[in-house]
Amino acid sequence: MASLKYFLIRTVLFVVPFAVCMALGVGPIFSAVFAVLIAFGINYLFLYKQRDAAAAEVRDVFGGRKQARTKREVEDAAAEDAADEALRAQEPGPQTRGHDGPSSDTSERRQPRTDDGNDGQGPR
Repeated sequence: MASLKYFLIRTVLFVVPFAVCMALGVGPIFSAVFAVLIAFGINYLFLYKQRDAAAAEVRDVFGGRKQARTKREVEDAAAEDAADEALRAQEPGPQTRGHDGPSSDTSERRQPRTDDGNDGQGPR
């Protein structure tokens, strides 16, 4: 809402001087230039609070801090997460599914490497 209010104030600050200059007989290009300069000056000097509020609102929306989901969507996501966690708790753990790690058979283990580069496996 702050950005809409700021936009409307800025529009009025441009349109009024532009209309006055046009009514005085100044050309449309000079009227636009004068209106922009006047609107910028007034905006810079007096509208800092509105400008900061509008900037904060835009930053919140595009920075992800403002909640984009409705209350019902949040509740649905929470219920879905709870159901997923309950399903995962019922599934068997990784120890019963099979062993994917290194073999526990000691005959297949490699010997530690020595300083001379020989790994205990013999010549290749």
